Amino acid sequence: MMRALHLCLMIAVASSASMARAQAGIRPSIPAGTGGAEQILADVGVDEQYDTPIPLDTQFRDHTGAVVSLRDLWDSRRPALLHFVSYTCATVCDLTLNSIGATLGLQQWTVGSEYDVYTISMNPRDTPQDAADARGRMLGRYARSAAERGWHFLVGDEASIAALAASVGYRFRWDPGSEQFAHPAVLMVTRAGETVRLSRYLRGVEYTSNDVRLSLVEAADGGTLSPVDSALLYCFRFDSHEGRYVLVAWRVMRIGGSFCALLLFGTLIYLWRREFRSRVAPAA
Repeated sequence: MMRALHLCLMIAVASSASMARAQAGIRPSIPAGTGGAEQILADVGVDEQYDTPIPLDTQFRDHTGAVVSLRDLWDSRRPALLHFVSYTCATVCDLTLNSIGATLGLQQWTVGSEYDVYTISMNPRDTPQDAADARGRMLGRYARSAAERGWHFLVGDEASIAALAASVGYRFRWDPGSEQFAHPAVLMVTRAGETVRLSRYLRGVEYTSNDVRLSLVEAADGGTLSPVDSALLYCFRFDSHEGRYVLVAWRVMRIGGSFCALLLFGTLIYLWRREFRSRVAPAA
């Protein structure tokens, strides 16, 4: 219990320090020189949809060029992270992908073991080779072998991309003038279970290790959580206004108070037992 309380306090400090960076990417990425920025802003965004099932029969191509459906890849026993990029975008998309890779590298849980990742191209012109190149870069940096089976890099046609994006409320727009996508930066978390639904939206170009960990723990099957993970969920709650997990002080105080009460009670029991034994001990 003391370990869980200590973790709660340490993570709260780390979360506060990185909040400004995480919030920097909430606004959509609008290419420089794009005309009609106001209209693009109106068309681009995220409509949080927690009750809409994700269409698992939607077909894509993986990094080898094979046609796969999400149902072929999905493991209902564990949560997953889902996000959209364009593999051929060397600016915001590349920054976001690198940020996700760095954050996942800090997680105790491992991609392919406790959770999966689905990196979907929003660009129908991206090819399986583009997906393979991105996969090679990210798995090389992540350097955990289990991710070979759990981190999926997919491309698709316009219909497939649109169907998946609509089911999760992800709105983006192609701008012919700049030949780039305007899109929001968001990492979506899906719940474990047979019916795949979203559990959390984490907005921003950069994501804190604490927010990613707690969102995965929250989306996992409760029966598989460790006592430490359960304690962390008790200590934190998601603040939709701030877009991050925040420490719930009174819950931490309750845990601390309970621990102190148990410690005091245990100490009293020990002293009472020692005094009782000294009274009944036979005289030498």
